Amino acid sequence: MNKKISHVLRSLEKKADFEQKNYHKIPHDERMLAITKDTGIFYNVLLKILKPKKILEIGTSTGYSSLWFADTMTRKNSKIITIEKNPKKIKIARNNFRKAGVSSVIEIKQGIAKDVLMQLSTFGKSREYFDFIFIDADKEEYSSYFDICLPMLKKGGIIAADNIIFPRRFQKHIKKYLNHIKGIRHIESITVPIGNGQEISLKKK
Repeated sequence: MNKKISHVLRSLEKKADFEQKNYHKIPHDERMLAITKDTGIFYNVLLKILKPKKILEIGTSTGYSSLWFADTMTRKNSKIITIEKNPKKIKIARNNFRKAGVSSVIEIKQGIAKDVLMQLSTFGKSREYFDFIFIDADKEEYSSYFDICLPMLKKGGIIAADNIIFPRRFQKHIKKYLNHIKGIRHIESITVPIGNGQEISLKKK
């Protein structure tokens, strides 16, 4: 792994440990709410196999998952577009990307996720543009995000979603999401019990 990225990841993991122990003391808009370390390792390995050139992430937070993804971006003109509405988190994420030396690879788009996705989807070039799309934002909107993103995903590409198993309070929305994607003919999907639970959905060729 890239040494600069690894250093920033370790720093964020220490903050995540502190957050977990002091969860209710930290204001909601300042919480990392990031994927777990084992989830990061899982996606890092998966993406090194997939060799993506273009990644879309819904829910930047402070950039922890983005950094795991960025470590796999070895192809020429590789790009990550990540969406976040919280200006405080965007500022922190930008600083983390700068420290990790990946600012040129990652573009943050500020705004409400659904609005930004709709803007992206209107560009002709965005059709079948992304190799990998990661959803980790408002759980009640997972199905909507999936539907907007699917035409932007290349055949053979993957849409992944976090929090499929935990926390339990999201189960109503997650059940709706899983039922929704299982009804789409050209999607093959599996739940992976890593971290808070990952749904890996392949757009069949």
